[in-house]
Amino acid sequence: MKMLRNQILLPVAVLFLIPVALRAEPPKPPEGFRAIFNGTNLDGWHGLNPHNGAQLTGDKKEENRKLQRAEFPKNWTVQNGELINDGHGPYATTDEEFGDIEFLIEYKTVADADSGIYLRGTPQVQIWDWHQVFDPKNPTRKPHLGSGGLFNNTPDSPGRDPRVFADKPFGAWNQFRIRQIGARTWVWLNEIPVVDGAVMENFWDRKQPLPEKGPIMLQTHGGEIRWRNIFVREITADEAQQIIATADQPTAGLSQSLTLHASFDNGLDADFARGDRTCYVQDGKELQHAKVNEEVALVPGDGRYGGSLHFSRKSGDRPAYRNAGVLGYNQDSWSSTVSVWLRLDPDRDLEPGYCDPVQIVGDDTNKGFIFLEFSKDETPRHFRYAIRPLVHIWNPHNISWGDIPPEQRPMVQVERPPFSREAWTHVVFTLENLNDKSKPPSGRLYLNGNLQGAIENWDLTFGWDPAQVLLVLGAAYVGHMDDLAVFDRSLNPDEVQQLYNLQNGIRDLLLAVPE
Repeated sequence: MKMLRNQILLPVAVLFLIPVALRAEPPKPPEGFRAIFNGTNLDGWHGLNPHNGAQLTGDKKEENRKLQRAEFPKNWTVQNGELINDGHGPYATTDEEFGDIEFLIEYKTVADADSGIYLRGTPQVQIWDWHQVFDPKNPTRKPHLGSGGLFNNTPDSPGRDPRVFADKPFGAWNQFRIRQIGARTWVWLNEIPVVDGAVMENFWDRKQPLPEKGPIMLQTHGGEIRWRNIFVREITADEAQQIIATADQPTAGLSQSLTLHASFDNGLDADFARGDRTCYVQDGKELQHAKVNEEVALVPGDGRYGGSLHFSRKSGDRPAYRNAGVLGYNQDSWSSTVSVWLRLDPDRDLEPGYCDPVQIVGDDTNKGFIFLEFSKDETPRHFRYAIRPLVHIWNPHNISWGDIPPEQRPMVQVERPPFSREAWTHVVFTLENLNDKSKPPSGRLYLNGNLQGAIENWDLTFGWDPAQVLLVLGAAYVGHMDDLAVFDRSLNPDEVQQLYNLQNGIRDLLLAVPE
């Protein structure tokens, strides 16, 4: 009888110990925050996919909501302090509604999954499987750029795609910090700012602003995702006003307009791009991924900011970046700005012949050609910025470029430019209203923040195929290059001066998110 009692009690004791061993520590929010997921059960949350039955009204709508609430615990569970979804079912939705907040959350997902965070019941801060390859046939879907963007905003609008890639590998926890003030949204992914105060559009009615309040929703879509450490902090009206004022400082406009930044600190690929970050070289008619070599090398610690790109001699390797999402070339109205730092002595370092440190090219130079150029014959060498439109416009008599008088070429020429081996020179050129039949087109050249001249009173019409347009570096160039940047509009003189004075270069624009 005694042995039987022990046999009966042992399994009971084991069963009692199991939940104790698996019980997670209660979540510990940072100072000023509170937990909205208790780490133990689904209290405070219900199931709702707002797209499911969005057209329903009255009793049918209410019945649909009841069904989703009933379905919720079938697909959502809590284990070890983690809120887990199996990739199906309604979205986890807070019972509470929120206005201006700062929101912390960690997530971990799997391959082929697609998820996101709805703010005020509105989609969404996107979470991608970033291993997916960009499909040119679906150009507005860019998972390769990483997570954190406001994916349901209008394509190409500020914030729709993340400014930088910040995702961790599968199996690691990612952390979002999201700030929502009015309709404006800031997103940090793994402490890196990926959305900088962009307006979050009202997906449900784009003519209306974002609702003043609404629930937080965790989307489920196609694969398991785990969430933990879900905290929120309400933002007061005074704090909101201060954050907005800081965000609207002059450099904020530069930050929003940035489309590409290549620091050359860690490679040829751009650190940030709205489009393809990959750096290419032309191999016949094909583009191949560019690689450093003896002629096109990275020099750590030798740049204007960090490392630099060094062209050691005249080479056929010309690093290039694609147009889409970067230059924005189009056939209706095109404006852009390119900024770069150069260090060389043109008269001692360059080899004989023309040298173009930066070019913008298309499928045919007779259809247009844009370049920075060191002249080949003069001593000291002249520095030029040229915008050559369709060839019949600028050169109807087919005269050699060098034989056309300088004042009759579509260019700005600087006869004694301030380049040297000892100091970096900041070069900026702008393009404004090219291909636009309703506005006057122009281009301007700046050196070290100062305007050198303008290309005006020309018909600057191009005929490029946008798919073939490239930003090309190092055509016969010998010297150093650093901190390449492109903007989606023509910067004004004050903004060019701001670029020149940035303490840490374009990196300051990428980090210029109010804390």
